[in-house]
Amino acid sequence: MADDIKHTTTTPSTSSLEKEGGATISTTVTPTDRPECSAPDDTTTTPAFGARPACFKTTLQEVAFVFQATNATATSSFFQGASAIITASIGHDLGMSQGQITWITASTALTAGAFQLGLGQLADLLGRKLVFLAGMASFSAFALLVAFAQDPLWMDVVCGLLGVCAAMVVPPAIGIMGAAYERPCKRKNLAFSAFSAGNPLGFVFGSIVSGLATMAFSWRASYVLIAILWVVFTVLAFFTIPKVEAYPAGQPLGERVREFVRTFDFVGTALTILGTGLLTAAITLGPTDGWKSAHIIAMLVVGVLLLASFVYWETVYPHPLMPPHIWKDRNFTFIILSCLPGYMSFIAAQFWLSFFMQELQKLAPINVAVHLLPQAIAGLIYNVIAGSVLHRINNTLLLVLGSCTYIASNVLLALMKPDSPYWAFIFPSLILAVVGADFHFNVANMYVMQSLPSHQQALAGGIFNTLFRLGAAMALGATTAVFTSAAGTPEAIANPMLPYSKAFQVSVGLSAASFLFLPFVRLGTQGHAPGVDVATTPDQKDKAPITVGEKGRLEK
Repeated sequence: MADDIKHTTTTPSTSSLEKEGGATISTTVTPTDRPECSAPDDTTTTPAFGARPACFKTTLQEVAFVFQATNATATSSFFQGASAIITASIGHDLGMSQGQITWITASTALTAGAFQLGLGQLADLLGRKLVFLAGMASFSAFALLVAFAQDPLWMDVVCGLLGVCAAMVVPPAIGIMGAAYERPCKRKNLAFSAFSAGNPLGFVFGSIVSGLATMAFSWRASYVLIAILWVVFTVLAFFTIPKVEAYPAGQPLGERVREFVRTFDFVGTALTILGTGLLTAAITLGPTDGWKSAHIIAMLVVGVLLLASFVYWETVYPHPLMPPHIWKDRNFTFIILSCLPGYMSFIAAQFWLSFFMQELQKLAPINVAVHLLPQAIAGLIYNVIAGSVLHRINNTLLLVLGSCTYIASNVLLALMKPDSPYWAFIFPSLILAVVGADFHFNVANMYVMQSLPSHQQALAGGIFNTLFRLGAAMALGATTAVFTSAAGTPEAIANPMLPYSKAFQVSVGLSAASFLFLPFVRLGTQGHAPGVDVATTPDQKDKAPITVGEKGRLEK
């Protein structure tokens, strides 16, 4: 990918994204895209840690922003974690089937992924801070609406709308972070390691908050508390989020709106939403409605056709949601293919583990949260470690280590029995799973942010998070199909653990799939000093530092 990006420095400057065959997309990058937020250019005296980006007036504001960015990527998983430990209570109160219970979590992941790319474009064109604040405020409002749900349809639909709200906050956060921490350094590594913690740790902290609220009042209080928290986060974001935009400084809002209408990929957005929605719904409903049912077959076929149409559309539309040229980067492609199955196994295992502790072990929500707490503590520690070693240890080895811990974690759950000791199975599984999540997210996030130019950082964040959110929805749908199929057998009546074991076995398979593409990943270390390539390959380790552009010419 690096060899596909070429810059010419003028005022304003122009960058060209060259595709195969000579086709070129030209975009204008104004001076406000970089100097406003970048640390002073001083390649001779820049400290190893890195200077505070100029867009932050104080270190306190910088820390507050990194917290907000971390919270942004945690928004969807926080809600999923909060819901996962009270699914049994919700299901009993609202008379929900197993498929409807799964959709509480799956609908949020599905819409968060399906709308991510489109909202990434929206943030770049209309304003990152504006879209971020709108997403935080609307998330609070819809969380409160969930608290008053009276039936399964109400619950699942509003949870889906919450996913849209969650999708509004991630691309702006990544866009601002990418512009602020443009120059690789230890400061950037630590900021992105904190940001990467949001996805895996959001689930655990959500479960803790939900458990406390449910213990004090009821499951509805969990969503009221979430609404209150996000009101507070919205107010804090107003004062701490810097105004770092992708559009030229001083461009009128009306002109930006017209640009949005002219360039926004409405067709691609619709194809993504409908295709993934139909496919996930078919997988979830298949076991109960019958795989040979006409509507299940129709949803499967139409869903696949719509997603295939999306891939084709992105190659012909001049302003695609997912620029095809990004997949020409070998490492980007194989990193995503390696990390995605692992994350799918992580989300599915967390959901069914929470449900297992509620249904078979009969634990109260607060006790479920306490049982999950070690994962949050371990995750915080691992993220500090990851941020400190990205520039020292071969990142391919970190990916391999993460995949190994993923599969070990899921094997423990698959072998577990209802009366198995917590410290022998669940505890080590939680500790191992978060190693995989933290290391994979840190390596992938750091690399993804180098695959597109600075003025498209929000879109880069949208691409990464879209694939992972949609993957989570598909994993929940697939494991629900397996669970439901096993639950209706005579064997499951005699052995209530059987459906859970089958679901965990799917997670084992997904985590094992993360190994398939690791041999093709060529990463060294990431996050070096300014001017040094952020993804030094192993064969270049002992050579003099090279720039990204020089690396591209060498790889040709």
